[in-house]
Amino acid sequence: MFPFRRIAGVGDVYVPIQYRELATEDASWKLFTDSELRQFNRIFTHLRRGGVAILSGDWKQVTDVMEYIERKKNELVVSPHGGRRNRKRSGQDKDSWQRRTGGGRRKSDAGLADVNLTQERERALSRLMCWADPAGTLQATPPPHLPYLLEWVGEGQGVNEGRPFLVPIVTIQKIQSALAETYPIHALGGSLVASDNVLPPHSQETIELFQRGLQSVKPHLPCGATVLDMGCGCGCLTLLAAKEVGDLGVKIYASDLLPEAVATTRLNLSCSTDVVSNLSQVRVMSAGDLFQPVSALRFDLIIFNAPWVVARARSRAEIAIHDERQNTIRRFFDNLPSYLNPRARLLIGYADASGTKAITCLEAMIQEARLTILNRFKARVATHRRNRKWENITVYELLNKTLDA
Repeated sequence: MFPFRRIAGVGDVYVPIQYRELATEDASWKLFTDSELRQFNRIFTHLRRGGVAILSGDWKQVTDVMEYIERKKNELVVSPHGGRRNRKRSGQDKDSWQRRTGGGRRKSDAGLADVNLTQERERALSRLMCWADPAGTLQATPPPHLPYLLEWVGEGQGVNEGRPFLVPIVTIQKIQSALAETYPIHALGGSLVASDNVLPPHSQETIELFQRGLQSVKPHLPCGATVLDMGCGCGCLTLLAAKEVGDLGVKIYASDLLPEAVATTRLNLSCSTDVVSNLSQVRVMSAGDLFQPVSALRFDLIIFNAPWVVARARSRAEIAIHDERQNTIRRFFDNLPSYLNPRARLLIGYADASGTKAITCLEAMIQEARLTILNRFKARVATHRRNRKWENITVYELLNKTLDA
C-alpha cells in the first residue's frame, strides 16, 4: 500500500507504516463526523466489512464509539466455518462439531487459532481511526494533548510531508495511558513519564550508579565538553547529565533508535526546567541507529545504558533491553573510535541478566577497543524472574587512550 490515501472530506492523508496492512487495497475508507458518530451500528458494520472508519468530532463521542466497538469486538471476525468465531457452543453443538471435524482440533492447533483470532480482533479494532492535521493536532474537540503524536506511533519527523495523518484510536489511548503514569527519580528530585514502547525508568539503582559515574568523570571533563546520551529512552540520563555536569557549560546530545523515545525525551525535558535551567545546552537528535544521528561530532563523554539481555527483541518495547548475540554493543564499540576526543570518558551500563559469559564478552570488547576500565560501579538488585532472583548491574567508567595528542 502507498503511504498516502485519499479520504473524502479530508484529502490526502499519510498512513504510518505499521497500519498500512490493516485493510486491503480495495477496502472502503470513510470519514464519520459530528452527528454520524452517534450511528454506532453503521460504524460497526463498516468495520465488520473490512473498512476503515475515521472519526472526527467530539472526543467524548469518539471514545463512546470506541467503547461500543470494544464491547462487540468478538463479532468483528467471521469464522471460516460460517457465523461469528466467538459464538459459544453448547455441549450438544460441540459434540456435533467435533464429529464433523474428526474429533476436534489438536490442542496446539486450537492455541494457534486463538492467537490468530486475537490478532485479527486487534487488527479490526485498529481500523477505527482518528486523523491529525500536519502539525499533529487530532481533529477532535477538545483535542487530546499529544504534542509528538507522529513520533509516538514510531514515525520520524517530516515523513508525512506536511499532510494530515491517521492513528488508530486504540493506539492513542495506549499512549495516553502510558503518559498518565509517572516515575519518581530520586537522583533528579522529580518524576518522568515514558510513552508506549519506551523503557520506563524503574531502576533507581541503575540511575544512582550513573550518577556516581558522572560525579567521578566530572573533574576530568573540559569546560564546554560535548556529551552524548546514546539510547536516551525517556531522557532520564540526559537530565542526570545536565544536573551533574551542566555547570561546566557542556553541550549534551541525546539520541535513540526509536522516534517514540526521542519524543518522550523532548517531553520530559520540557517539563524539567528545574533540573535543566538552560534547555539550549541539550539537543535531542532525530531518531537513528547508534551514532548515525551524530555522525559529524566527537565527544568528551559518552553515556550508554546498553541492552543487556542476550536475546532477540520480539517487539519495539524490547529493543532497549534485548540485544541478540550482543550485536548492538559490538557495533557500538566497532564504530566508537570515530566519535571520541582524546582522553574521552565513557559510562557504559550493563547487567549480568544473561550470565557471566555475556559479561566476559563485553569486557573483551572493551579491551579490543583499547579502552581502560577506571571504575566499576556496582549494585545487586532483585528481579521479577522465577529462575533468577538477583542480578548485578555495573556501570563501567572507561578512558580512551588511543587518541592521545
